[in-house]
Amino acid sequence: MVPTHARAKLGLADLQFIVSSLCRAGERETTLFKLLGDAEIREAMLEHPRLLECVLEARQPAAISPFLYFYLLVRQALKDFAIDDRDVAEYVANLLAEFGKSGRAQRVDEHATKEYRYLVDMMSDLLTANSEQTFHLRSHLGDYALFLTGLFPAHVYHRAKYHPPAPDFSYYESVGSNSFRLAAQHAQAERLRLNEVLELLGRHFKRVRLALNHAVENYMHLDRNANSWERVRRRVDQFIAEQRGETFEQSDWID
Repeated sequence: MVPTHARAKLGLADLQFIVSSLCRAGERETTLFKLLGDAEIREAMLEHPRLLECVLEARQPAAISPFLYFYLLVRQALKDFAIDDRDVAEYVANLLAEFGKSGRAQRVDEHATKEYRYLVDMMSDLLTANSEQTFHLRSHLGDYALFLTGLFPAHVYHRAKYHPPAPDFSYYESVGSNSFRLAAQHAQAERLRLNEVLELLGRHFKRVRLALNHAVENYMHLDRNANSWERVRRRVDQFIAEQRGETFEQSDWID
């Protein structure tokens, strides 16, 4: 399960980035910092187009967390595909930030020790899982299917076409959609206030997947290969380094 409610838990560096990006000439940053303490005002600030511009142009002198980086990109990409839902954008951004950690995409939560290499292995474990395990497995099935098809469509296409019987998009979309829908019906989803988010992801899985393809192509500008996720992580590192005035060597990139 990916972390939840991250918009309400932005760190100091993220808040500084927001203030620096939106502060106009003659305004005091301390005033904006105080305004960020109000949840509604903070939400409104996160909607300001200037934040996305600063991320894409990398011109503001502030560090930024992977979550906020992905949130700004995903929020816009989803709106481009007629999904105007902040909570869904937050969930997907958390998913990308969390799965960027080494080995995390293969584990159902950050504390799990068992790693899954294939969706079918998770499906097999569902047969003997208890209620809580079932929720985590179903959520992770949806998360992984969205992560793979959203970030690496060329990889999915290539394997399905040239390495049968590797699954194609329709398989991942079916598994992802059904998994999110079933997870949304679980009592744990209600307790975490994720039932509506998971239900929407299940209902519009393909559209969300296409929105991520759009974000990768137009905002992240990644090479479409199996190692591209390392490039996502490196792009975040590059952005942060540039904001701190540090040098980011081309040799730091992983091919």
